[in-house]
Amino acid sequence: MSLEILIGADVVPTASNLGAFQTNAPQLLLNGLNEIWNAADMRIFNLEAPLADAESAAEKCGPHLLAPTKCALGLASLNPTGICLCNNHILDHGAEGLASTKAALKAKHLSAFGAGEDLDEADRPFIFVKHGVRIAIYAVCEHEFSCATERTAGANPLDLVNLSDRIRDIRSNCDRLIVLYHGGREHYAYPSPELQRACRKMADCGASLVVCQHSHCVGSAEKWNGATIVYGQGNFIFDAADGGEGFDTGLIVKYTVGDFGADAVSYIPIVRANGGAALAEETKASEILDAFGKRSLRIRIEGFVSARYTSYAAEQKEKLLQVFLSGNAVLKAVNVLSGRRPARVYGRQAKTNILNTLRCESIRELLTEGLRVDAAARRSDKRA
Repeated sequence: MSLEILIGADVVPTASNLGAFQTNAPQLLLNGLNEIWNAADMRIFNLEAPLADAESAAEKCGPHLLAPTKCALGLASLNPTGICLCNNHILDHGAEGLASTKAALKAKHLSAFGAGEDLDEADRPFIFVKHGVRIAIYAVCEHEFSCATERTAGANPLDLVNLSDRIRDIRSNCDRLIVLYHGGREHYAYPSPELQRACRKMADCGASLVVCQHSHCVGSAEKWNGATIVYGQGNFIFDAADGGEGFDTGLIVKYTVGDFGADAVSYIPIVRANGGAALAEETKASEILDAFGKRSLRIRIEGFVSARYTSYAAEQKEKLLQVFLSGNAVLKAVNVLSGRRPARVYGRQAKTNILNTLRCESIRELLTEGLRVDAAARRSDKRA
């Protein structure tokens, strides 16, 4: 007997649909998707916003607003089997926001995974068993704003040193392993070379399906060592009009576990509609899938991923270098005088020094730790 699993991407309550999220009315958010969604044996999505009833002292990251804990009612109406909390926004309201999110979901008998009070809890896979098939969902995210440590709450961080052993260990205790990786460059429809290597390693170590979320645009996919890797789903329910190119479309990944290993992965194209999600109409669905298919063919060409990423990095260089000229009045003035093209400020040797600092593991680790301690101290001073 086959087992059907549907995986949605990012779900974020926004100002336009807070009312729908606070009611038990799934039709307000699914716009006709109900039948397809609820027909599956298992339904998973990523909640990329904490649920809290008061602003915490923690700095907010990104455009996400405060979603009340009552939004758990709307999430429950979507009838999820499990909700992933492993993302870069789950600590937008600090450990208190994560705790209130987990409590609100638990009150509605919703299972959450991928984040916890410490690294041990965040690292635990979600297990689902049906028709005698044991499915494990393991979630990891990039090191951005929200990662757990051995002593602090947060999401499960990608640990490249122990990744292979961890994937093999989980795979040895289940029939299928799905990895949800909250990573990759936002609004970029292809994998980076590093992202591709990491996902392929997951497949080599036993993952049946690897799904990259976080890009907020439909990306590409490939088969690797018998597994399917999806590099970007777009969004599921995220009603933000200024989200950027590709923000209004998404894919629900349909993973069918068949008898005798006859598994299949297919895709359901969706669009942003009426504050929620809806099935894409035939013409739009073909457009989404055709573009997805073309990108998926391109990444199979030897050298394409690295060449495309080099071109993309050149486009993004000035924007990313802004961070080195931020937060200081003098440096801000220098940035303005440079025409907001900070690459002009640095000579060749300075750029080489920055490159070596970012690239060298020991130097990067030392700089990161020093900045982390200083940033944590400044946050404590603000709260005091």
